[in-house]
Amino acid sequence: MNRNVFGFIIILLSISACSTSTSKNAKKDLIRPEESFSYRDKNGQYVVKLTSGFNKKDNSFFTKKSLEIINKKENNALEQSVTISDYGSIKKKQVILRPKLSQYSVWFDGKKYFSEIKMNKLKKLLELKMISPESQWNGQKDIKLPTSKAMYCFFSQVIECAKTYGFFSRANKKDSTTMSFYIIWEGYPYLNETISDFPSELISRAELEFDGFTEEKERRFNLKVAGQSIFYVVDNQEKMRKMFWVSQGISMVSLSSKASLGTKLKSHLNATETQVESEAEVGAGESN
Repeated sequence: MNRNVFGFIIILLSISACSTSTSKNAKKDLIRPEESFSYRDKNGQYVVKLTSGFNKKDNSFFTKKSLEIINKKENNALEQSVTISDYGSIKKKQVILRPKLSQYSVWFDGKKYFSEIKMNKLKKLLELKMISPESQWNGQKDIKLPTSKAMYCFFSQVIECAKTYGFFSRANKKDSTTMSFYIIWEGYPYLNETISDFPSELISRAELEFDGFTEEKERRFNLKVAGQSIFYVVDNQEKMRKMFWVSQGISMVSLSSKASLGTKLKSHLNATETQVESEAEVGAGESN
């Protein structure tokens, strides 16, 4: 597989004194009790369940994600992943999340495909392990990091990485600075194969920038990665509420109520995702 990786040194953003990432409540603010999202892609409508928190033993931060079939009680998971990052700092000043381990499972035609990614800091590489029914996606590989001085983040933790870094507290203006980093795709190589016009690479150069406000005064951010844009909408608590990947026809909208998913999802899905798609078109137009 082609792993064309960009090799350049990322200049870290300046540290802001008002950054919420260094506050005593920074870790508490990252915790997300299980939350359900309506999810739509070219194949249909599903439910995504997200949860995040901290492991007490080693202070690492985890994110669990499950993509499930609506109203199916058994064997309803299509994708499952867990990503773990160390909660640390640069020179004891700037707090960041450092990718540590990910495990990802996906089912195609009833067959399970699994991958595991481990960060090897000493050798400055990622250790990839694959188990699947197909010979080309089995075994182990080592992928070198583009640069040891860059900031890295798992795809499913992009918002948490930005929040920990204090980027959101500075990103209130259209001309605000950009957060540059590398994304590690925890679903590699299987996820990459299902995305249209997308490189088959484990690591991608990325930029996150402020993209204006929604009608509800929520902030919208544009993640530019691998030649595509992914839009995120965050609330005033800096938690992700909506995500839409326009070119792939993917949208994900939070169902904040803890009411049963069945009836609520059906009644709100079309309305909320029509709104998201409209916002995506506005965002895409502004970013061009």
